[in-house]
Formats: sequence, C-alpha cells, structure tokens
Amino acid sequence: MATETEADGRPAVPSDITEFRSYVRRWLPGGLPKSGSQSRTGEPLEEQAARHRELQRRLWDAHLAGICYPVEYGGLGLTREHQAAFLDETAGYELPTIMAVTHAVILPTLLDFGTPEQCAGHVPAALRGEEIAVQLLSEPSGGSDMAGALTRAIKDDDIFIINGAKVWSTGAQVADYGLLLARTDPELSKHSGLSMFVVPLDADGVTVNPIQLATGASEFCEEFFDDVKIPATNLVGQLNDGWAVASRLLFHERSMVGDSGMNDSRYTPAAEERSDPLVNMVQRLGTGSDPLVRQLLGEALALAHVKRPAVEHISEGLRSGRFPGPGASLLKLLSSHIGYRRLEIAMEIAGDSGIVWEGADEESPGIQWLGARAHTLAGGTTEMQLNQISERVLGLPRDPSADRDLPFSKLPHN
Repeated sequence: MATETEADGRPAVPSDITEFRSYVRRWLPGGLPKSGSQSRTGEPLEEQAARHRELQRRLWDAHLAGICYPVEYGGLGLTREHQAAFLDETAGYELPTIMAVTHAVILPTLLDFGTPEQCAGHVPAALRGEEIAVQLLSEPSGGSDMAGALTRAIKDDDIFIINGAKVWSTGAQVADYGLLLARTDPELSKHSGLSMFVVPLDADGVTVNPIQLATGASEFCEEFFDDVKIPATNLVGQLNDGWAVASRLLFHERSMVGDSGMNDSRYTPAAEERSDPLVNMVQRLGTGSDPLVRQLLGEALALAHVKRPAVEHISEGLRSGRFPGPGASLLKLLSSHIGYRRLEIAMEIAGDSGIVWEGADEESPGIQWLGARAHTLAGGTTEMQLNQISERVLGLPRDPSADRDLPFSKLPHN
C-alpha cells in the first residue's frame, strides 16, 4: 500500500483492488453528488460543462482522475480492473461525462502518437478538468468517407495555415481544442496525404456553430477554419501519416462507445446498472402484468445482461491480440444494437405516454427515441462497422476501389 500522501499533496490511493474499492466508497458521499439529486432539464451545455469541470477537479484532488493513465502525466498507473471497480462503486453518482471523449478518445490518441511535450501539456490539464477536447474529423461533403477530407493545412516556415470545415463535433462550443484531420499533400493518395493537428478552438479564424436537433438539444456543432495559423509543433504523429493517427483515434472511440477503453466516466448510462430505467418505467405505468410488456421488458433486460460479459470478452481479446485492432468495431456494433433496440422497446412500452412536446423532460422515452438513431451513427455508422468486421476481422474480400492509389488531386469531388 502506498504512503498517506503523494509529493503533490494529494492523498495516496491504495493499489490493492479491495482497498482501492474501500477508498472510493469512503470518499464518494462527500465527493460527488448523487445522480438526479437536482433537476437538470433544459440545462445549457455551457453550465453542464462548467459543473463537470468542477467535478473532474474533485476527482483530481482525491487522486481518482486518470486511473489507467501513466503516473508521469498525473494518472494513477493502475489497471482496468481498478477502473471497472471505480465505475461500479460510482453507479448512482454524477460523473463528469462531458469529459468522456477527452479522456477516452483524445488523450489516449495523444499518448499513442503525441510528443512528450504534447502529452505533458494536455493530459494533466484534462485530468484536472481544465481542458475539454473534441474530434474534428467529419466534413460536410464527406459523410462516412473520412479519408476524403478537403480541409487543407499548408506549411509556411514554422506554422501551418488551415482552411476548411468540419461537422458533427460533439461539444465543440465548450471545448478548448480539437484533433483535426487535414490534407497536407493532395498529390498523394487520399489516405496518404493527411496529417493530424492539435487546433485551439479560440484561435483566430475559428468559427463554431451549434446545430439544433429534433430533440431541442444542440450538442453537435459545425466548425469553419479560415486562415487559422497554428505552430508546426501542433502536428500529432508524422507529416502525411495522419491516417494512422485517425485510425487509432477511431479504435479508442469505438472502445469508448462500446463501454471499454480508458475512461473514468460513463459515456452512456450502463444498461446493466442496479436500477434499470425500463423497469422503473413499467412500474410507474403499472403495466407489468401485460404479457406483451413483459416480453419486451424481458428482451431489454436480456440485452443488458449479456452486454457486460460480451464487452469484457471482446476487450480482453483486443488487449491480448486475439482480435486485431479493427475488432473494436465489434464493441461499437454491440453497443449500437443494444442502445437502439432498448430505446425502441421503451417507446413500444410507453405507448401514448411517449408523446413529447416542447419543454418535455429530456429523460422521457419520446425525447430519448428522437435521438435513438444516433446510437447507430456516433463513432461510425453501423454499415461502416460491418465493413470493418467483414474485411479486417473475418478477412473477407474488400469492395473494389478505383480511387485507392490515385493522387487525391486527380479524384472527382462532389
């Protein structure tokens, strides 16, 4: 067991898994608020972000931020079993989920490809709640063809000048920076002439516009980059090798959406938590004796029951090398199917009570259903995951591609 305090004054955290659980359990009552302790309906994203930054700071002060992150960057250097124990103990408490993409996707990508200076500058800051980051990948003209990026980054001495547009970036209006994929050499093939950059979102020339959804929420954004100047030291990985960085980023994203990966906060409420919201809804509606409702509820509970062992099996396969890296698409596909089907079931059970109107509670089944399709889109569409699994996990033949080896400048656009 470690000493009582670390050099930075934060309390030491025991490495023994049982003692670690006890430490978390003792700290929680005064450390984090209970989930739902206050109504957050209609809360602006900016207010949520400020609150979650403060919650993240509490975790940092308690030495519970970055459980799996390297000690040299402010983490604990512990195992995924410790992280799982933390998430198990914190069920029912509010966690800074707005930081999930930062901690589960952006920071692991920086640890994989970033320079020591980039990691030292961004990892501890995010663990302290001082920085939120986003992905700047999708483009208005690209759809799922991320490698067809038109955003350009032109080198000029010791800076890059960026021009272009990105879209569907979750939480960009409250973020501090993003990892942006841009084309740096149009004379190379479309996968070879890309580079990844750290781009501050308060830089001159950056415009961030929230997009209002059918639910009334505006967490997605579009971004425009007009002669944005960033230092060449913001390049992540090698010049013109951004596709390797992007591929690894997508691995981390699919692991996060599949409830795996280096994330101390739940990306979405785990379906297998102690109190299933569908059970609560059936009890509230008083329809538990209806045979169809019982059948639907049984299906939903079965999906929740199999999710955790399936995630653990796939995650262990990825870590051990039994599954190739693209096998993370299995996690994403599993999560997409279960998340979408459970929301469909919720609407079938809710019936007339699922009808929503302006100002409805964001937790109502109708509001949730309006955003249900996002489960099959976020982190890459279901169709893209099926392609990944068939070609790169099962080894089936690739679809023909006429543009794979042509210079990007020679490809037709739009």
